[in-house]
Amino acid sequence: MSTEPAGHDVLLRDGMIARVRDVTTGDRDRLVELHDGLSDRHHYERFFHVGNFDGARFVEGLLPNLGGNEAVAKVAVVDGHLAGLASCVRAAGDREAELALVVADRYAQRGVATLLLEHLATAAADAGVTDFVTYVMADNAAAFDVLRHAGFDLTSTPHHETVEVRFPVRLTERVLAAMTAREQEADADSIRTLLRPRSVAVIGASRRDSHPGHQVVRNLLRARFTGTVHPINPHCDYLLGMRCHSSILDVAPVDLAVVAVPAAEVPKVVRECARGGVRDVVILSSGFAEADPEGRRRQDEVLAIARGSGMRVVGPNCLGVANTDPDVRLEATFSPTTVGRGRVAMMTQSGAVGIAALQRAEELGVGLSAFISSGNKADVSCNDLLMYAAEDQATDVVALYLESFGNPRKFSRLARALSPRKPVVALVGGSSGAGRNAAVGHTASAVTSVDAVDALFRQCGVIGVHGLEQLLQTTSVLANQPLPGGRRVGIVSNAGGPGILAADACESEGLELTALSAETMAAIREIVPAASSVQMPVDLGSDVGWEDYSEVVSTIARSGEIDMLIALRTPLPGLSYASFTRALRTALRAGPAEDVPPVATVAVMLDPHGPSRPISVGDHRVPVFSFPEDAARALGPIARYAEWRAEPRTPAAEAPAGSRETAREVVARTLRAHPEGCRLPEPDTRQLLAAYGIGVLPSVLADGVEAAVDAAEWVGYPVVVKVAAPVGHRTDVGGVRIGLRNPDEVRLAAQALLDIPVERPGLLVQRGVPVGVELIAGVTQDKVFGPLVMVGYGGTYTELIEDRSFRLTPLTRADAAAAIAELRTAPLLAGYRGAPAADAAAVEHLLVCLGRLADDPPEVAEIDLNPVIVHERGVSVVDAKVRLRTPSDRPDPALRSLRPPLGAEGGT
Repeated sequence: MSTEPAGHDVLLRDGMIARVRDVTTGDRDRLVELHDGLSDRHHYERFFHVGNFDGARFVEGLLPNLGGNEAVAKVAVVDGHLAGLASCVRAAGDREAELALVVADRYAQRGVATLLLEHLATAAADAGVTDFVTYVMADNAAAFDVLRHAGFDLTSTPHHETVEVRFPVRLTERVLAAMTAREQEADADSIRTLLRPRSVAVIGASRRDSHPGHQVVRNLLRARFTGTVHPINPHCDYLLGMRCHSSILDVAPVDLAVVAVPAAEVPKVVRECARGGVRDVVILSSGFAEADPEGRRRQDEVLAIARGSGMRVVGPNCLGVANTDPDVRLEATFSPTTVGRGRVAMMTQSGAVGIAALQRAEELGVGLSAFISSGNKADVSCNDLLMYAAEDQATDVVALYLESFGNPRKFSRLARALSPRKPVVALVGGSSGAGRNAAVGHTASAVTSVDAVDALFRQCGVIGVHGLEQLLQTTSVLANQPLPGGRRVGIVSNAGGPGILAADACESEGLELTALSAETMAAIREIVPAASSVQMPVDLGSDVGWEDYSEVVSTIARSGEIDMLIALRTPLPGLSYASFTRALRTALRAGPAEDVPPVATVAVMLDPHGPSRPISVGDHRVPVFSFPEDAARALGPIARYAEWRAEPRTPAAEAPAGSRETAREVVARTLRAHPEGCRLPEPDTRQLLAAYGIGVLPSVLADGVEAAVDAAEWVGYPVVVKVAAPVGHRTDVGGVRIGLRNPDEVRLAAQALLDIPVERPGLLVQRGVPVGVELIAGVTQDKVFGPLVMVGYGGTYTELIEDRSFRLTPLTRADAAAAIAELRTAPLLAGYRGAPAADAAAVEHLLVCLGRLADDPPEVAEIDLNPVIVHERGVSVVDAKVRLRTPSDRPDPALRSLRPPLGAEGGT
């Protein structure tokens, strides 16, 4: 596949890898061969008759139309053979194109047709096509299945022996959901196969016990891997009692090869793996993209070899992989710590972080279902793990350590689908300037924007954490305790000070210290008459014994007045570790009272050197923390996640009909005159925004004082007059006059404004609007995350206040509401200090419209709406700026695609 032109590498239903790319004139003979190789039945279904030269005539008619806008065509290549062709042809100026699909007989029923249709629809839409029409034999059930399963909105018109089918080409939420489902099924199967090998070859299995290859063999044997292990080392006869082989070709085919040889030798080794039919490769070796340009080239070479033979690649520069399923017991890592069994699937991009995470997970009793160290992520990435976890019955929680995002839009789509069922906890390294620089040198990639990462996690329900300890502790609570039903927290302690610290920590995390009912407080007082405090935080005193402590915990947990419980133990003689453990087991063994939701419970020992493994209580376990702050930092994000999970899910609304066509026309005519990019002229700005339902306050351009007076008479007093020149902030040059109520005031203001030295003299006259809350809204483009919608405190002081919130597209109404609620100045919208409440719903609508616009024309680099004045009813967009740029040649993030080589952009 490495000799094929560039394109998207995509997993098929059976695990093979297809490359989807544009058709070129050099494909002529292969395209004719594809058509000539069809069976008589498939030939008849394609051309509605049987003839010897149909394929050649079709190809000869198609190829001359490529390169313009009259025809678009995509092919899928598998094992060097053309597996299928999708094409559409239209008459000049027509927005409807005729669709044709053909798949070689040997590749039928493998998902090639739907894959090609997805890619063709996206390319056709970019070329200005709005609808496809195709003609299908009435009895061609397979063709109808392809069209239905693709998710498009079909309209069918039956004829005598054929059916005319029409559908819009845009990727609606329904189409995207169908694409994601197909991708998830194929990808999950490939990762499942990777993690369930029947044989493992360790290439570079050294006699030195400090060598990664030696340690992998040792760990496989220590874990009692259920398959066959083949050490590969031409300079060694036996290793750890096992016979060594000189080459992978001596034992091939094997399911999984773990490569631990110097970087310069890796391409040769992977090429031998491909020749020997190895299914998947894990590359531990460093010296690739994280090192230097030569390493980047070497990494691309290895990936091309693997893709050409259908192998998945983990790494390079990684720790390895593990699967704790008793039927597999795969521990193909060089970690010194055994991977314990549990229900958490973990991925770490850094091998060193992986070693530390596995060690700390063992200390905290966090068991794993699977572990992948992705390293440089040449192929397998966190998106693959999300798809695997969604299908894996042994996984309840996903834990991630990331240093980069290849395709955050795909991450968002996958996480949005997974998080309502299984929590995802993520730690991102490289979010600071110094961290980003280190990450580039470490794993050849870096996060570009803290704002973008925060927005991504908030929107898709990912629990973002700020340290490795918090990652593991939060994961431990999620894996062992029920989700809380709210933010009410109860604290029980045998000393006052630690309880106060716990209360402070909980409040800082946004948790609510519950107010116990009089009945519950009386019950506590009856159990422990000498209790120092029966209010929250409850202090039972230093002399409390385990029986009374247990009864109080049970009373509070079963009261229905809390959602979370922190049980604190200060090391005092009256409550030893053993008695504290016994107290919790006794209190919680009976479970919640009838009609009372279960309570998420954690224990705090106040002993950094004490036991840290969870306390077993029947079928459940209570996580143990050393300090109350750690417990609060785990519970706070979990409570917020539980709230997110309980919210109703509504898909992002579609853009208004015709909006894309209008945007394409406005952008095209502007960039024809300014191909390097420019600020969009005001009339075009209004037209573009209006196409997506965003109105801008009308303004009239005036070239002199009397023209400004005439404009004021036309728009109606009071008016605002400002300089028309495109300056950054008009107020910075004194370029705005407001509240002008008569012609004389307009004349004075206009003359003063025309005296300001600006690039293009002229004035804008607008009708004044009632006062209201001033906001700023807009769109910015992040080079990795794509378009971000922003809302914040607006007006003259927007930069000074710096109160802004960001969201990724696509934007739902709930996303918009959450973005507004995050602002420090959000109370202004609710009616601050007697002011009337402003129309927050109108702001939400504005943000959703901006999100639709940001998602469509890729040439839109920036949108700035400032100020946006929010009234009691509705909003007024007073000023709008749009900047265009020639977009980078990046693949559509919605398309199914494996990670591309480093020489290309995009991927997962």
